Amino acid sequence: MEVAVIADELTSVGWELAGARVFLATAENVESCFRTAQEEADFILITAQLASLLPQAMLQPALHAFPPLTLVMADLSGRQEPPDLALEARRALGVLP
Repeated sequence: MEVAVIADELTSVGWELAGARVFLATAENVESCFRTAQEEADFILITAQLASLLPQAMLQPALHAFPPLTLVMADLSGRQEPPDLALEARRALGVLP
């Protein structure tokens, strides 16, 4: 299974050691990195901050498609958290805590 991680340098270090293909993305190249990962990987992880830089028309279909499985994760610095999917599901169902 090919794992791709689109992240900042600090977050990507551990993933690289674990054998993932790492894309060090910036605001300027995140779309290109994401497209390449979609073509080559079975599983994509992208930090929330970088995911927020992608056009919604690119990100949303990828989050619902399979393969590749695409997930948004927090970065090590905690600058931006991914969406709380459980909370969003409860809201959609009308069941709030």
